[in-house]
Amino acid sequence: MAMNDFGKKLFHDAREAKETMPAIISSRIRLARNLADAKFVKYACRGDLRAVANMCEKALSSCKILDGNSVLNVCDLQEYERTALVERHMCSQEFIVDTNESRLLFTPDHTVSIMINEEDHLRIQIFRYDLNFRAMFDRINAIDDHLADNLSIAFDEHYGFLTSCPTNVGTGMRASVMMHLPALVITKQINNLILAVQKLGFVVRGLFGEGSEAKGNFFQISNQQTLGLSEVDILSRLTQIIKSIVDYELNAREIVKKEKIVWLYDNIGRALGILRGCYSIASSDAINGISLLMLAADLGYLRGNLRWDLNQIMMKIQSSHIQVLENKALGSAERDIKRAEILRNFFAKIPDLKFE
Repeated sequence: MAMNDFGKKLFHDAREAKETMPAIISSRIRLARNLADAKFVKYACRGDLRAVANMCEKALSSCKILDGNSVLNVCDLQEYERTALVERHMCSQEFIVDTNESRLLFTPDHTVSIMINEEDHLRIQIFRYDLNFRAMFDRINAIDDHLADNLSIAFDEHYGFLTSCPTNVGTGMRASVMMHLPALVITKQINNLILAVQKLGFVVRGLFGEGSEAKGNFFQISNQQTLGLSEVDILSRLTQIIKSIVDYELNAREIVKKEKIVWLYDNIGRALGILRGCYSIASSDAINGISLLMLAADLGYLRGNLRWDLNQIMMKIQSSHIQVLENKALGSAERDIKRAEILRNFFAKIPDLKFE
């Protein structure tokens, strides 16, 4: 079955960073902004929200960075289509719950997405597949400046940008990095690392952000403080923390290779066998298997630069992505069967493991 227009936009594959970094899946900067003369989303009626959406969409339409963008009215989408946007990290779970006058604007390469009428009037997000916060900040700052030139943004000289949730007041900025930390999990160092990161004022969440669990050894690290620090301070501190975590993960991988090599070979081999031969598989089992094969690729057991392809297949086999591919709602058992088919086809083309 041919994909509809939504599916074609969702599955557009344009990588911004061709070279992947060990332990780093993606990075994001998000800005929360509100209009000065409009009620916060929580207290606004539908007419107010429609007016805000129209003003924001008009202001963004003339921003050169957003050339070729698409705009979705969330209420026009099927439930599985809305959830697929969450799976792709283009919007939050909260954004798709109350869809009255909620609109999502995104660029063709998915590196920019802007939620209109989420918790705040505007949630602007920039993504990359590396740790280049400088490039991301320059880009998101240009969008922010364009909005300030075309809209009256809620700002206080003492507190900074005013947001619906007090925890975002100040810069209104959240920066985060999605990390793959299998060796720290295997060596049981992950809990101590999480506690250390939290003591530094940063938070650790699961694969889909706040309230989600850490499936497949994927963890999201982000800043918690937005007031009293500049954007540069936040990004500098987060970068230092991420680089330290990468070092810890790489050291843990060496420990695993020395002390758990049979366990490592066995579990990676089993994972590839299951993903090549399964005919029904749950999402969590598939993600755990892909996680092990990402580790195998990083360690050189899978030849070729496969990290990007493994990232993409992990996204493709998410429950709502499968339904978008099929262009219809599917039950759990049907999704498990279709997921297995996608995985068999993908891993049939992957070369055999070559252990050292």
